[in-house]
Amino acid sequence: METKMNLEEQALKRSIRVHEPFAEFLKAKPALHTFEITLLDCYRLAGHACHSMTGAFLMTEAAVKELFPETQVCERGDLIVEMGAQADEGATGPKSNVIAYITGAWGTTGFQGLKGEKFRRKDLLSFGHSDLDPDAIRFRRQSTGKTVVVNYTPEAVLAKLPHSHDFPDSWRVEICAILEHSDQVIKMDEPEDGCSSGCCC
Repeated sequence: METKMNLEEQALKRSIRVHEPFAEFLKAKPALHTFEITLLDCYRLAGHACHSMTGAFLMTEAAVKELFPETQVCERGDLIVEMGAQADEGATGPKSNVIAYITGAWGTTGFQGLKGEKFRRKDLLSFGHSDLDPDAIRFRRQSTGKTVVVNYTPEAVLAKLPHSHDFPDSWRVEICAILEHSDQVIKMDEPEDGCSSGCCC
């Protein structure tokens, strides 16, 4: 299994289109309310590239494609994000920062909204949902109620790589392989009843 582009090139080419309705409400120019966030942007946010940050981006990318099929654009503030693990478990906290950056779904530090909680971003992201696997993330679109559960499993792709590089070069090779075979590392499930723990049925 050989990689075709270097990591930075791949990360720059991978992007999610985002619409920020709050910025548009405030009369911002299109560059501020409708834009693309690249994987490279997320690496910059995190301060590094790694398997977990890559996974957080790919999981969000898959959820956006599934939950916003009409536009393929992530509507900030429309997603509720629930993570199986606690915030201080492994890389859960850093992963949540990437997801929040893209979706606008923040935890307790998020924007509380204007009067009447319009454009609220606070408490849209939460942790420790015991009905999920620790590595799973549930995304629910509030405007439609549709929910998907996304898992990130890069192990099979990584197992095919020759062990011919030392760290940190090995990380770069592995992440490139994950990106080139991203369709093999993301598993997405839609609950049969269309419900998550945060909705009424």
